[in-house]
Amino acid sequence: MKKLKIAIIAAVVLVGVLSLVVKSPIHIAAIEGNIEAVIQHLDDGADVDARDVDGRTPLHIATFNNYKEMAELLIAKGADVNAETVDGLTSLHNTSWKGYMELAELLIAKGADVNAASKNGITPLHNAALNGHKEIVELLIAKGADVNVQDEDGSTPLDVSDDESA
Repeated sequence: MKKLKIAIIAAVVLVGVLSLVVKSPIHIAAIEGNIEAVIQHLDDGADVDARDVDGRTPLHIATFNNYKEMAELLIAKGADVNAETVDGLTSLHNTSWKGYMELAELLIAKGADVNAASKNGITPLHNAALNGHKEIVELLIAKGADVNVQDEDGSTPLDVSDDESA
């Protein structure tokens, strides 16, 4: 009987661990860029802000991969544009890092926080400056991004910028 209880406990723990590692169907559809499948999952009751083990939502995935139509759909269905990963990253961090101007504009228009800071103090402006995305740097500043904000190392966006985005 004791071995059976141990086996049951081990099985429960294993199922719990696997559920953290395995992505939900809506995450898989988002990763694949399959907007039809995302729509179907939402119609079937999937949480538009479902989180994977790293705290990423389908919107994080869509914005990281420059899936604008999918991002628009998710936002229209109520996705939180300021949802944070376990590291405190938002979808605007993604678009600023990757240089996706249209998505950055969309997120900001829908209420994304231009001063959202990750767990280590990185803001979308840090990301855009670091990667030389001058248009996004200008957009973020025009929308109120704090140019003097410091990350955990004391670096401002100007400190981390390359020569062209400064």
